Amino acid sequence: MPHTFSSTVDPTAEPPGGPRVMLYGHDSYGLGHLRRCLTLAEALQARYPHASTLIATGSPCATQFPLPAGVDVLKLPSVTKRGSAYAPLQLGGPLGPLVDLRCATLRAAFDAYEPDLLLVDHTPIGLEGELLPTLEAARRAGVPCVLGLRDVIDSPLHVARDWGRPEIRRALRDLYEEVLVYGDPRVFDMREEYPVPPELRSRVEHVGYVVRAQQRSAAPAEEPRVLVTTGGGADGADRIEAYLRSLVGREARWSSRVVTGPLAEPERASRIRALAEGLERVEVLEFDPNLRTAIAEAHAVVSMAGYNTCAELLASDTPAVLLPRTRPRREQFIRAQRLRSLGLAECLVKSGMTEIPAAVEACLDQGRQTRMQLDLRGAERAAELLGALMGEEDLGRVHSLGGHACNL
Repeated sequence: MPHTFSSTVDPTAEPPGGPRVMLYGHDSYGLGHLRRCLTLAEALQARYPHASTLIATGSPCATQFPLPAGVDVLKLPSVTKRGSAYAPLQLGGPLGPLVDLRCATLRAAFDAYEPDLLLVDHTPIGLEGELLPTLEAARRAGVPCVLGLRDVIDSPLHVARDWGRPEIRRALRDLYEEVLVYGDPRVFDMREEYPVPPELRSRVEHVGYVVRAQQRSAAPAEEPRVLVTTGGGADGADRIEAYLRSLVGREARWSSRVVTGPLAEPERASRIRALAEGLERVEVLEFDPNLRTAIAEAHAVVSMAGYNTCAELLASDTPAVLLPRTRPRREQFIRAQRLRSLGLAECLVKSGMTEIPAAVEACLDQGRQTRMQLDLRGAERAAELLGALMGEEDLGRVHSLGGHACNL
């Protein structure tokens, strides 16, 4: 007998009358793009309660995060990186047919959803160009397209080579109304650091770091706690193992909470648990949906230097030891070095990981201090600018606010 589903949704009800936004994140490696899209969607919904937002993502963890009201997720078939090349994560076979499927899905979603704006995260033409047909359709329909970029992408040479590809150069020139940079130019000014095409410079605007505000609970009275995290965990197991090995034979004055991440390879996650079993006061979790709260409440954090983790560290003032990766991209290393130069974090590269305990000790001795106040309103200001493009805000007033923030 077929199962009958009950629903409280009235099929005759009118759809929401507010703006409709479509967000795209290719999400091939880690959780960063999805988490940023969710934060932006939450800011949009907070500013425009009658809006609706559809996030198209390839993240294998797309359903593991709570969604704000008015937000839904379209899950694209996932890909991963094998070496330097993309490959299907679960479906097998060559990459080409999978990209064709994702491309057709994106275009069909755009046509059916009829958004008022398309916001693209990080990749100007999508994975292997999969977004180009949708961008072209948006242009023909008069739907504004906005590209959102994290502040640090890679080395200037890599960015110049990537942006110099004809299809990307054309997309940047012809298909995007605005380019929002999610960062504070006092840390990294994309307009100065990268070879931004001349025709694009006037459309590039730094809006601040995209991070949700987090009220820190009172620090616990018991022993200090150190949080160890590598984001999604796809490539950070070696750093967690280095941290745990550095504790062997040492009477640490702190307890440790280790979050391996949902994308960690099972064998590496098992090895981490085995290492932790031989140590005192070490807790190992696979996934923490409230990681930003854990960051805010920790006495110190040991982590990689991904965008979202660093933004949450800056918002929390929690002292941190950053262990950035240096390959295949230089993004994390550049970000960690900039934050170190500003006194906002410590940075250890692979050759210095034996110094982790001493760096943690220094963080605990330092405690939370009043530090350089960076622009952390990226989500809110992005929502303002996107609203202006959809006719929901006064464009002149919003750009006036934006110009002020860029010249702090």
